Amino acid sequence: MRYDADGAAHQRFVAAARSFWRGPLFRELYREAQSAPEAMPSLVTYQYFAWLERHLQRMKYSGPRGLVASAQRQRDALLAQVAEPLPPHLLSLDPSLEAPGYWAEHDSHQQPGGLDDDLGAFVYREAVGGGVVGTPGLHERFATRVVADRRVERVLDLGCGFGRSTVAFAHAAGNARVEGVDLSASCVTLAAHEAPEAMRERLAFRQADAVASGAPDAAYDVVTSTMLLHEMPEPAVRALIAESARVLRPGGIVAHLDFVPPSDPVLRVLFEGHARRNNEPFLLEHSRIDLARAYADAGFRRVDVVPFDEEDDALAAPPRAWRLPWHMIVAEKGTSAPDHPRREPVPQRAARRVVR
Repeated sequence: MRYDADGAAHQRFVAAARSFWRGPLFRELYREAQSAPEAMPSLVTYQYFAWLERHLQRMKYSGPRGLVASAQRQRDALLAQVAEPLPPHLLSLDPSLEAPGYWAEHDSHQQPGGLDDDLGAFVYREAVGGGVVGTPGLHERFATRVVADRRVERVLDLGCGFGRSTVAFAHAAGNARVEGVDLSASCVTLAAHEAPEAMRERLAFRQADAVASGAPDAAYDVVTSTMLLHEMPEPAVRALIAESARVLRPGGIVAHLDFVPPSDPVLRVLFEGHARRNNEPFLLEHSRIDLARAYADAGFRRVDVVPFDEEDDALAAPPRAWRLPWHMIVAEKGTSAPDHPRREPVPQRAARRVVR
């Protein structure tokens, strides 16, 4: 997106303030809180950290110079970017899709309107580029580790957003066909229009619910997601596990990149506070699931949950900056998975409850 001088200055200020928040301020808070993590919320430094986390995120999105207002001022130009005709296989929309309530009723990350808005993908893309999930190469690093020396012919990317993860897997598995699905029409539309020309024959984007993807049985070597599990309540996560088992070939793997609460007590308090301050109502739910049992019940042989370093030295101790606790959650489908994995009921669409 483009900004006028005031809008550009506003976003530069937010970015600079966030750099101070996640760097020097975090390091001071970590030092002060180590002796008594349980008392951390009473520290003035913690209260300042928490206030900045909440309100810098709000400033990034909202107000006359926020990302949403900037996108609205450019509505015609932005929508023109996704109006060109595409090869028929590259984009499939489902106007009748009924989104689940847990997705529709929250403004996750404090993004007004969420991804249900027709400009939602443009706003979200701009936001993550300058946030704590915007590390250059994160998706490529993850995809490369998942693919490794595995023979991969088909990949299903669940909750693909605007396509960063989908394209990363197409890069990592150079001959594979990679399909991205997402609830957001805005996201898959932007992803399809920005798909690299050289990859378009191998890419496809569909509007669909990850827990009922419409993909064929036993057709994929890899099922993956990036930052999807923490956006879902526990029944939906369990349904996603069952859906992954259904569409994977025997011996195929599911690989999620998501967040697991840290064991460090100081970081744990900050992570749990992040869930409230960043409008992440389900952030902690999947961490309470017995993943080994859930995957075994769906026909997987094992599940490994391992820390993921999104950049060099990201796992250094003590931490040099506030970061989300990235983990790879990987499981392999057995050769005798249940024909019909059990599914938990998933909450259906409810009236939108906007959280500011």
